[in-house]
Formats: sequence, C-alpha cells, structure tokens
Amino acid sequence: MLEKIINALKASMHSASTPVPPETKRLAAAALLVEAARRDQDFDDSERSAIIRIVGSHFSLTGEEAKTLVDLATERQKLPYGESIFTRTIAENFTTDERVDVLKMLWEVALADGELKRVELAMIDQLAGEIGLDASASEAARKAVGG
Repeated sequence: MLEKIINALKASMHSASTPVPPETKRLAAAALLVEAARRDQDFDDSERSAIIRIVGSHFSLTGEEAKTLVDLATERQKLPYGESIFTRTIAENFTTDERVDVLKMLWEVALADGELKRVELAMIDQLAGEIGLDASASEAARKAVGG
C-alpha cells in the first residue's frame, strides 16, 4: 500500500493534471507531522499519540485508521525519499485552506509536549515557506491552535 501511495505522489510531481487521491493527501500531511515530531530528536509515545489524535480528528478517521496512517507515515522515514516529496505534494496539490490546515496540525504537534523548541519553530517556518505560505499565515495558524 505504501508503494502505491508513493507512486501516486511521484505521478503528481510529474503531471499537474493528475489528481492526488485523498489517501495520498492524508499521508503527505501525516508524514510532515511525523517529521516535525522527529526534528527535536525526541519522538516519544506522547507525540505519536498526539499525531494519531490530530490526523484522526482532522481527517475523520477511526482510531485504527489514524494509527495505520501514522504507521505508514513513519515507514516513509525508512525510504530514500526526502520530505521534499511530501512538501511538494502539499504545495502543488492542496488548496490554500488545506495548506493552512496542515500548518495548524504541525503547530498542534509542536505544542503537544507543552513546550516549543527552537528547532520546531524554525522547522515549521521553513515548511510554511516550502508549502507556499508566509510567516503571517504560520503565525495565524499557531494562534488558531492556541500557541
């Protein structure tokens, strides 16, 4: 299944007319959330649980579906694809509102452990730019989630 989703991501990168399926969009978003959690070298069970809760809520998934999505997103870390495949998918195939939603989810993950580390702040600002949003959109997304 992961290979099918990766192939869909690759296809979307080569053709603007190829629509990205919803499950591929969900994986791209979840992969960035996992990346955000791993950036501070402290990806623990509380952050994993937060990501499962966040993607489950945002994408209206059952607990098991959300867990499976996060498992797939975590597996992608082992593949020779950088996060650029996911940021590019988001930048080119998500609406502005969907990209803002991804930023909100990133902020939720970064704030899940009760503290915001500089590396998390820098990473979210960098990702905001990579997905076509500016610093003001990132700050608005942060405030929207109570950060």
